[in-house]
Amino acid sequence: MDVLFTAPAIRLIAQGHGPSQCVPWHSHDNISDAFFCLSGRLRIATRAPDRIVLLDPGDSHTVPPGVAHFVSGEAGRPCEMLIVQGVGAYNYVAE
Repeated sequence: MDVLFTAPAIRLIAQGHGPSQCVPWHSHDNISDAFFCLSGRLRIATRAPDRIVLLDPGDSHTVPPGVAHFVSGEAGRPCEMLIVQGVGAYNYVAE
């Protein structure tokens, strides 16, 4: 994970996942995560609502504050993404 930019209310992150890597279930109290798929196929699973979103390169999806989510490459394959986190104070709540 490379934090490209950070300010009090926003963060910009470039992140790549190798085979079988993931970001485990978590949520954020005050910020949304906007995901932009750069390569591979990105899989975002959410709870409440229970949903799976698949992103191909060029696709994007936003997870709102308070929604638990799990991020990985589709079928355990590598992927790369850009994440914009904000607007608000960052926190990470493990589920």
